[in-house]
Amino acid sequence: MTTKSTTGEFHASIREIEPGLFRAEYRAEMNPENPDERAIPDYHVGTGLADVKTWVEQMALGLGYERVVWDSLPD
Repeated sequence: MTTKSTTGEFHASIREIEPGLFRAEYRAEMNPENPDERAIPDYHVGTGLADVKTWVEQMALGLGYERVVWDSLPD
């Protein structure tokens, strides 16, 4: 899943859960001001790989991360 590191990287992965249905998985911090606080699993589901990637990248940038590191993507 994900963690926020000191370099400002947001880690996420995407998998195809059904044909044409993609799920991005990452960790949502309970307190973004303190990255050592407990994080909870979160996800976003969409019908297009590009749309799901864009949504996660925009969300991460909006939270103050510098970039998204994709730990896993569908082939």
